Amino acid sequence: MSTTNRTDQREAAQREAIDAVLRALEFPARSLVPERGLRTQVIMATGSGKTRVAVRSAQELHAAVCWSSCPRSTSRADRDRVARGGRRGR
Repeated sequence: MSTTNRTDQREAAQREAIDAVLRALEFPARSLVPERGLRTQVIMATGSGKTRVAVRSAQELHAAVCWSSCPRSTSRADRDRVARGGRRGR
């Protein structure tokens, strides 16, 4: 499988995950946002772009706050880099 094909598949899977997040966090226009905010969970394989999905979903939702948790010490740096538009060299 070519690198381009793998990248296309990964980006398609990320878009699908973002769309699922947006659907999960939809609520009727006249309803109030719950006091604790809107929440969902995304479970994806290692290296599949969870950070990118979290950041892009927050951007598309115009979220004031986006919290993500990963069991790695570098996840905060990854999230910040992705939010600034940087990409990991793969």
